[in-house]
Amino acid sequence: MSKFEREVEIDAPVQNAWLVLTDAAQWPKWFPFVHSVSNVRPLAEGVVINWNSGDKDGTATITKFVPEKELEILTDLEGDEDTHKFTLRSSGGFFGLKDDEVKVEYKLDTMTGGGIVGRFITSGNPRDMLRVKNATNTLRRLIEAQFPHA
Repeated sequence: MSKFEREVEIDAPVQNAWLVLTDAAQWPKWFPFVHSVSNVRPLAEGVVINWNSGDKDGTATITKFVPEKELEILTDLEGDEDTHKFTLRSSGGFFGLKDDEVKVEYKLDTMTGGGIVGRFITSGNPRDMLRVKNATNTLRRLIEAQFPHA
């Protein structure tokens, strides 16, 4: 497995970030590889969402769902599996007392085969590092645009 992670601070309360993060219909706007989704419904552990990446079809299974705290998704794109873990923490103000911001941590675990050589080749894969960075930046912009501060 290769792990890539990034944390981003978003100028919105946890509740607003959670609404966007768990709205599978919005995944094509920010989630890596996802171009379209189908059979969208409210998320919970065990729910499976179908998605498309170009000419390939995949599934996204919700493996952990802790409201406003943690979301874990196992994606499978024609046998290529990845785990996406999102952790949310309130922040903002003096010692976090105001709670008007949220920190979202995104960890991507790629389940690479190929033994030692496969892990070596992908362990520093700049493409996946860039995808995680772009996903968190785009998610931040999307949440802040949907819920601007008054």
